[in-house]
Amino acid sequence: MRLSLQPIDTFFFKTHHVTEAGEHTVMESMFPPRPSTVYGALRAAYIHAHASFDEFAQGTNEQVRLWMGTPENYGEFRLQYCTLYRNEPFLPLPLDYQLIEEDGKLSAHSLQLSKDNGLSSVSNPWRLIATKRAKTKDAKHHCVSMTHWKQALLDGREMTDIISLSSIVIPEEKVGIQLNTYARITEKGQLYRATHYRFHDGWELAAYVENAPDFSNVSFARIGGENRPWVVQQQNDSFSLWNEKEKEKIASRIRQTKKAKIVFLSPAIFAGGTRPRQFDGEYVTLPNGLKVKWLAGAIGRSELYGGWDIVRHRPKERMPMIPAGSVIYVEIDSEEHIPHLMELANGMHFTDENAHEGFGFATITSANESKEEL
Repeated sequence: MRLSLQPIDTFFFKTHHVTEAGEHTVMESMFPPRPSTVYGALRAAYIHAHASFDEFAQGTNEQVRLWMGTPENYGEFRLQYCTLYRNEPFLPLPLDYQLIEEDGKLSAHSLQLSKDNGLSSVSNPWRLIATKRAKTKDAKHHCVSMTHWKQALLDGREMTDIISLSSIVIPEEKVGIQLNTYARITEKGQLYRATHYRFHDGWELAAYVENAPDFSNVSFARIGGENRPWVVQQQNDSFSLWNEKEKEKIASRIRQTKKAKIVFLSPAIFAGGTRPRQFDGEYVTLPNGLKVKWLAGAIGRSELYGGWDIVRHRPKERMPMIPAGSVIYVEIDSEEHIPHLMELANGMHFTDENAHEGFGFATITSANESKEEL
């Protein structure tokens, strides 16, 4: 099921930083929102539509308790994946692509997995090498339509229909003054600035849910800073990346090379910064228990994930989070492992924390391996 989310007005999403109004305070805004922001908003919207928050806190409404749990426990509701949407899903540009701008046009070229000649002092011999000698742009904050994304990864071709996030949203600088909530007057010297956004025509957020109740009675959700309202519309389609023919093509290539790559479509929380708890220094254990050898990675700079714990009235523990688009190259020990690997091709939640909120949603595809050694 897909929940279409469309803002009624401008919107903004805060980072993990604590912000207080002050003469020199700039409120940092981020886009797109983290999965936890959308998960929490949908959870609250469903509770509000079906019960009072006192009933939720006491756990007396069975339907709400089943799906949304209690303040201390999560229910059965699960967010699969949240992404940008315009006629179809748009997926983050994988970070193992070399992004080049020539004559005002963007193109992305896949890096090649290559084994060096043993002269390097680094113990791991596998490297990702560029195929183009050109100035490279940062691949973060760019996305590609799912149709073009799939074709490029299946055929090993370059990507050309690349869209930057700056062309999806329009920034609007807002200035505000903190109010004294008791006297209803402005506080002297408590000026702040914040960047709000609005979508260009046709864009929205799509929240795919894999285990969820009926949301047809939920018309609005309050998402992001200032709890601004978004329209919620329930759609019947689901998120499925590869069809059976495409999965057979991926499996055939993995059978030839014994290598695959894991592409993260949403951020993942890794206890080791850029390495998950399931990594033992050589092998990493996937969510279905399959152990694969870690060869190389194109992982973006870790950020801190945090937030406010409304139950305990304190900040949440800060944890390192790798960005969407990060890629891990792995190798299987035996051809017998291919069916187990392909079980995860259409999506798995590979994260150390908060899988139920949609973190660590990743897919499996084949790897591009260079025929030449370094």
